[in-house]
This record gives sequence, C-alpha cells and structure tokens, in this order.
Amino acid sequence: MEIEEQSYWIYIISLVAVINGLGIVHLLIALSEYIKKRTNLNIQYYWVHMLSIVFQLLMHLLVWWLFIGLHKFGNLNFLSYLYMLIGPTLLFLSTTLMIPDIKDESINLRSEYYSIRKVFFSLLAAFYLWAIFIWPVLGHSFAPTVPLLIVFFLIALTLSITDRPKIHATLIIANYVVYIAFIVLFATHLSELGRVIVEH
Repeated sequence: MEIEEQSYWIYIISLVAVINGLGIVHLLIALSEYIKKRTNLNIQYYWVHMLSIVFQLLMHLLVWWLFIGLHKFGNLNFLSYLYMLIGPTLLFLSTTLMIPDIKDESINLRSEYYSIRKVFFSLLAAFYLWAIFIWPVLGHSFAPTVPLLIVFFLIALTLSITDRPKIHATLIIANYVVYIAFIVLFATHLSELGRVIVEH
C-alpha cells in the first residue's frame, strides 16, 4: 500500500515539479543569454535586483524541497490538487518578471526593478499566502513554518507598497535572514515535518 501511495504521489506531483522547474530553467536560460551577449551589452547593475534574482532561485529550490514534506498528503482531491498548483505558478510568474528583455544594448536594472516592483512583490505575497494555507487545504493543521512564512508575506507586501530604495535594500537582506532561519529550523527535516503534521 505504501508503494502504491508513493507511486501515486510521484504521478500527481510531476506537474507541480514541472511548473516549479520552469522558473529555474527560465533563470538559467536568462543567465546564459547574458553571458553570451555580455560584450555587446551595457548593463547598469543594481545589487538589490541581483539579490532578488538569486533569492528567486533559492525559493524555487526550497519549494521543490518542501514538497518532500507533503508526500504524506492524506485525502487529496482535485480541488486541493489545483490549489497545490497555484503556488509554483505564482512563483514562476514572479520569476519571469525579474528577467528583463534584451531589447537594446543598454539595460538599467535599477529602473527595471522598480518598474516591475508592485506586480512582482504582489505575486510573491500571494505565493506566501498560498504557502501558509497549503497544509490546512490538504486537511491538516497549520505547519510550524507559518510564522516565518508570515514574515516573508509581510516583507513582500511592504515591498509591493513602497518604492523607497532604503526599505527595499533592508528588506531584501531581511529575506535572506528569514530564509536562513527557515533552512536551519525546518528544511533539513521536511519529511519528518510532514509526518508530524499529518499525525496531529
């Protein structure tokens, strides 16, 4: 029975993995394009934008790892499966916004960053809300990761509202601090975490 359940989980999680993987692929393709065209491009870098792109990659990797902890899903139905797809989709859409199109030989990443700021961080805020409620939607109690997810949500919400550079610089760094805390506290024990949540 356990083998059948694992096979079932691998089958249904495949689309979730594909959507999440597209975000990673999108980032890698963009990096490849910039490397190939670097001699012809005049790029005005903005460190907040660069840290945001790296953070997106880290979030995609974390989402992939988080689904290990969801393999004890219990009673999954089509609606809850649709809900599962929402999170990776939101993360993918936000990632596509972070990669500017190469339209000419000059790119100002600071201008690009603030031009997509509102939509980008609104999508991220929606993604964190999704993450907060994923376990209740699957019929279990809230995960112990919720407090950190709420912090992520509040950071994204704040960054979607304000365009003040100092706030963005501070909160982008704060994102990394929360991410590290998340990894230290939970990410090395996600399979165990999933079991504990299901049993309560």
